[in-house]
Amino acid sequence: MDLGLEVALARGDADDPSDWAWVAAILVLYLLIGYALEYRSKRRKGVRSPAKGAVQGLFSERQGIDPGQRFVSRMVMLGGALAAGLTAFLTRNAPSGLQWTAVGVVALLGIFAWAYFDHRTEPREED
Repeated sequence: MDLGLEVALARGDADDPSDWAWVAAILVLYLLIGYALEYRSKRRKGVRSPAKGAVQGLFSERQGIDPGQRFVSRMVMLGGALAAGLTAFLTRNAPSGLQWTAVGVVALLGIFAWAYFDHRTEPREED
């Protein structure tokens, strides 16, 4: 007898709107952080319109950056998002305050790891 479906139903509905809200919130958070990092980079380079350049920079290949380095950067970002999502999943039965705190801390750690990696590997012009 297969108890997989019964066990899954006992743990909660897979289409619970709050689960999808968590996924959407995590993706939006990482998109906003990515935009902020692009904006900072464009502003530091003296681009005339850094906001517009940052939006375009989110979805385009960067010139002068090794594709392997960009891939690793995106994997660091994805790893942070997955860690935050896993934290939300593992704390789904915990009180809301604890869940929000745990997910927030893990998300911030992922964001700082991603920003640190991008900062350390960003090409800089020699003076």
